[in-house]
Amino acid sequence: ARDGPFSSDDALRCCRDCLVALRSAATASVQHGDISPENIIRVFNMQGTRHKVLYIPVSWGRAVLEDRDSPAINLQFSSSHALQHGKLCPASDAESLVYLLFFVTGGRMHPQDSIESALQWREKSWATRSIQQHLGEVSPLLKAFSDYVDSLCGTPYPVDYDIWVKRLNRAVDGSGSADRGKMIEEVAMTLRLENVAESSGTSGGGT
Repeated sequence: ARDGPFSSDDALRCCRDCLVALRSAATASVQHGDISPENIIRVFNMQGTRHKVLYIPVSWGRAVLEDRDSPAINLQFSSSHALQHGKLCPASDAESLVYLLFFVTGGRMHPQDSIESALQWREKSWATRSIQQHLGEVSPLLKAFSDYVDSLCGTPYPVDYDIWVKRLNRAVDGSGSADRGKMIEEVAMTLRLENVAESSGTSGGGT
């Protein structure tokens, strides 16, 4: 994002790669809880004379493992449910991903100074469909994804990661791209294990 707004291709790749990592975590009943630009790294994977970019969520040390765990609060990118209740709903990571995509593609996000103002921005943005409209200018598929997430926000229903990864794979690579998905999952799993190890190793007596 520091290099300017993401192109449609970069935004689609970022969305797809993050969803692959979140899908992998969800199979272990783990939610990230702090999806934001600072917690997404860009990895260059060399393949012959070409290189491909992978977008990988990091900072899993504060991942939410159980319902009683509290996620990190980010006024810009946390889900509405997290801001209101201090807990995640099943779609919280996907909602944060939508805000991230909105931001990295040039969407205007004013700094928030309180949970109340952050919630008001979210309510207004979803009600006026400004998020969907902006993402629709980047990619119709991202607009469709944001509409889908909007329908799940705050509900107990899980995200259907499989169908959206499949759709995004077709848009990005023109195929199912199973090998790439496996690679992303392996990298994300390694980083997740490293983060958890670091967290447990430095926690001492707890917080």
